[in-house]
Amino acid sequence: MWKRPALRRRNRRILALALVSAALTLAWPLVRPPLTRLLGALPPFRAEGIEISGLLYLSPEEARAQIPVKEGENLLLIRPSRIEAALCANPRIESARVSRAPGRLCVRIRERRTFLLVSAGTLLEIDANGFILSPLGRGLVPDRPVLTGVPFPTVKPGTQVTTARLREIIRLVGLLESPEVGLVSDISEIAASDRNRVVLRTSRDQIPILVDPERITLSGMRAVRAALRDVRTRARRVTWLDARYRGQVVVRCAPDSAGTEARTGLGREKV
Repeated sequence: MWKRPALRRRNRRILALALVSAALTLAWPLVRPPLTRLLGALPPFRAEGIEISGLLYLSPEEARAQIPVKEGENLLLIRPSRIEAALCANPRIESARVSRAPGRLCVRIRERRTFLLVSAGTLLEIDANGFILSPLGRGLVPDRPVLTGVPFPTVKPGTQVTTARLREIIRLVGLLESPEVGLVSDISEIAASDRNRVVLRTSRDQIPILVDPERITLSGMRAVRAALRDVRTRARRVTWLDARYRGQVVVRCAPDSAGTEARTGLGREKV
């Protein structure tokens, strides 16, 4: 029996706590606006600065123009999801994450990387998923291979082009960019007007390289790299390289190139 007073006191505390919680829950919609405005007058709750990170091609000024927040705005009234949606409306921005910190707004941006340049009446930039990127305000264009001969249904920034031919070319550029090959910086143009072949042209010595984008493999591109290194080491003038055959690269040298090719006039090797 001696435990009953303590039990009654505990029950009264629980009941009082439940009543206070219910009262606060009911009163919160009325208390919240004035409390938010009151806290917003304090420096830790104002957006005195906007910290932007993750930029690749966009300038901080271009990214800042996409953020619908004024300096000094109440941080408690800012909705991160609205800012993220505004940033992702830019075709160059793939995703954005916004968080609040004392006195500042933190914005982490992930840009779409220019994967390929396309000549389609105008010079377009597209990423690895076929999204057309908007031009940079500074007029800069990344140093990437230029694709010609592939029709584009639209040139509107933000549109994703998913044609089978473009997917083949994107896969081919991915092989050129792979660490095992590393030739993407050596290719200036990709001509794909012929349905049965694609011609890669080197920027250094303008050597045409014939490939079949449907059948080319990583080992085939590694063989192309080895063939280019071999002919350059020997200082041979090459008319073209043909990598459309499985397991070999055919090299056609100019008739006046040094070595056996100059004597026979054939100028053909299998690597």
